Amino acid sequence: MRLAWVAAAMLIPVVAECEQSYRVYTEHPRLWLDARRLRLLRREKERDSTRWQQLQLVTSGRTPLPEAPLVRALEYQVAGQDAAGREAAAWAVKRTSAAGAPDTAELRLLAVVFDWCHSLFSEADRARIAERMARGILAAARPGMEAFAARVMAAIALADDWTGSEPALTDAFEKAWRDRLLPALREGRGVERHADRVALLELCHAARDNLHIDPWSQAPVFFRQFPIYLLLEHYPAPVIVDGHPFRRPAARLGARVDPAVEGELSRRVEMLTAAYETNSNETAFLQGWITHDTFRLRSPSGAVYEFLWANPYHPGLSYYAAPLYLYDEAGGALLARSSWDDDAAWFGWLGGQAQVFADERPSAVGTIPPAAPVIFPQVAVARVAGDADFKVRVPEGNDVFVVGLEAGKTYWVKAGERKAVPQVAGRGGVIPLKLEAGAETAFQIRTTDPNPPPPSLEKKKRK
Repeated sequence: MRLAWVAAAMLIPVVAECEQSYRVYTEHPRLWLDARRLRLLRREKERDSTRWQQLQLVTSGRTPLPEAPLVRALEYQVAGQDAAGREAAAWAVKRTSAAGAPDTAELRLLAVVFDWCHSLFSEADRARIAERMARGILAAARPGMEAFAARVMAAIALADDWTGSEPALTDAFEKAWRDRLLPALREGRGVERHADRVALLELCHAARDNLHIDPWSQAPVFFRQFPIYLLLEHYPAPVIVDGHPFRRPAARLGARVDPAVEGELSRRVEMLTAAYETNSNETAFLQGWITHDTFRLRSPSGAVYEFLWANPYHPGLSYYAAPLYLYDEAGGALLARSSWDDDAAWFGWLGGQAQVFADERPSAVGTIPPAAPVIFPQVAVARVAGDADFKVRVPEGNDVFVVGLEAGKTYWVKAGERKAVPQVAGRGGVIPLKLEAGAETAFQIRTTDPNPPPPSLEKKKRK
């Protein structure tokens, strides 16, 4: 049996002369529970905090826990409950008799349980679980952020129990991450789904804690604006599901979305983000948003992550001071709202689709009449399909965005009395403009150069 998973490790190519070391030296637990976080969680248990009580409530209830092994393993780490740890360990051992390789969800769960309950396994059981996880690591080498994150976390957890750990991590970061996932991230792609964002952020924590790899520093533009993006991507009015309020992330119109599932995933993303970077103003605004206990996760699937990632001791900043709009130049998205109140107006340009939120529901935006662009306190948005003329004044700002254009195409833009100048529409077909300070400005958008040719050229044409 041992030869089987050693042989599997040899199938993973090693990238020679790599500057980054992918050898793991940290002790268990390695995944997410660094010394600071584990100390925080144990303090929460000792003071019998609301989040700990909520977790105990769902674990003692009759409703099945979606990720019971993870919950029991967390109870073992935080409260020292040996029975809970043994229950989680028994699940992992039982999975070794299953046929085939574990899928992405099982591999992630095995990684966490193996890591958190490492001392409870016998040497023989560790070898059997390591073999199954090794098969999963090889099988998970496919496109997708969730599969990649599960593969990396499993390899980290197995560092002392599988000789293929370092080669697997080298292959993951030097190939899949460097060549495919990171370039997409820098262009604002690849993590449109909230499940992919959860996987990315869980990976970020694991990579930084164990490999000294900081993915945020590798895609700084994306991650710098990411916390504000998370605030603005939600429709203003929350949605109530079975008496529980959820923030409602924007979705393509007509898409079938479970608001409870997406609301829960989006909060997990927010908590993971705020826990990763605690010093920036952007994440401080997000932390201020998270600390509203109205939206605390109470479900059997959410209570464990609310306890694991929320930090009630970090107050953050009031999100009422956060910017009311964001232009994601790399991804081509534009988000804006009139205020941070639940009855605010909202506009989103996402995936080439314009939406407004009003009367507690989102709706599509056709071509906005040139005389009536969408105006918010800090920004205005004009959606056009070609040549257009419009006037606009923004009460508190001077930014205007034109959306609906053809990405990469050159347009001629005239502001006020100035000469028309060429501007190339960015990703998503967006052109940013500037108003004259404090005044109403007239804009002209043209698909062809409206400037008359110089007299000398005109004479040559006549000849």
